[in-house]
Amino acid sequence: MLRVDTERRFLPRFKNRGLAPSNVSIQIFVHDKLISLEERMGFFNSLLIRITLAVLGGALYALLTYPLILSLRLSPPFAILAALFVYLLYLGSRLLLLFSGIDSPYYRRRREEPLKTLPEKSSFQDVARWVGKFYHHHDTVLFVFLGLLSLVFLVSTVMDGLGKNPLGETIQNLWSTLGPIP
Repeated sequence: MLRVDTERRFLPRFKNRGLAPSNVSIQIFVHDKLISLEERMGFFNSLLIRITLAVLGGALYALLTYPLILSLRLSPPFAILAALFVYLLYLGSRLLLLFSGIDSPYYRRRREEPLKTLPEKSSFQDVARWVGKFYHHHDTVLFVFLGLLSLVFLVSTVMDGLGKNPLGETIQNLWSTLGPIP
C-alpha cells in the first residue's frame, strides 16, 4: 500500500513544517523609525568588512600561535612556520567561503544580487555550509567571550578607582592567583 503525505508531516527535520513563521525578524527603533536588526547590522555582511576581519583575525591567531609553540620549547623557526600555517589556513578558509558563492550563516549575499546556480549539490557545498556554520558559531562565542573579558577589566578598573589602588592592581592580583602563568 502506498501512502501519500498530504499533510507534509515527513519533511526533513530542519525544514519549517509550518509550525512557526519563517520570516521572523527583530525590529528596533532608530530616530522614531522601525528598522529590522538585519538592515541595521548589514554593514557586517559587506565583502570589504569580511575580508578585513579575515586578514586581522588570521594575524591575531598567528600572533597567538607563535608564543604557544615557543612555550612548548620548540624552535623559533618552527614557531614562525606554525604561525604562518595558521594564518594561511584561517585566511584561506574564510576567503574560500566568501568567494565560493554559497550562502552560509557566515556570509550571505544581499537580496538584490542574483543567486549563482550551481549545477548540482556537491560535497564542496556541504563542506562550505558546514564551515560557514562553524565560523558563525565561532564568531558568536568569541564575541561573547571578549564581551565578558571586557566586563571583567571594566569592573576591576572601577574597583581600583574606588579603592584608591593603582590601575591594574586588581587584575594583576587576580592573574597571580590563577597559578604559575607568567
